Amino acid sequence: MSTTLPLISSITIRTATSQTTYSNAEQITTEASASETKGVQVNLSAEGKAAASSSSRNADIEQSGLPGSVQKILKAIRELQRRIEETMEQIQKALNDPSLSPEERRTKAAALQTVLSTLQAQVSNSTADLSSLMNSLGSSDADKTKAGMLVLAKM
Repeated sequence: MSTTLPLISSITIRTATSQTTYSNAEQITTEASASETKGVQVNLSAEGKAAASSSSRNADIEQSGLPGSVQKILKAIRELQRRIEETMEQIQKALNDPSLSPEERRTKAAALQTVLSTLQAQVSNSTADLSSLMNSLGSSDADKTKAGMLVLAKM
């Protein structure tokens, strides 16, 4: 069973005389001074922000015109790259964590280094899969170059 969460947590509409906020099926109207500017303010929920971030993060891949199967691998590579960056940050935090003993720092960093190595191997394998797929699809050199640039774009 899946649940659907709202992507927008609230919307505020300002006019010259009032401000109306819609938030989780509640409506709140307040009088405002005429000097306030008119406008609309939208607050995204955490789920909405995640969805917006994910789609904008891969917009260049989606707009590349490459086949869907190629785009899927490119997105997977990009996600692996993001996780590599995250793991590298965790390694630095572990090495600089004053609450850990030197031995605990080394142990934690070594464990994270193992994770990092696994992620890097997955990027290598996915890149090889991408190359193989593009060859089997008979992709043009221009498309292969475009895919290569998309892999490098977020490194």
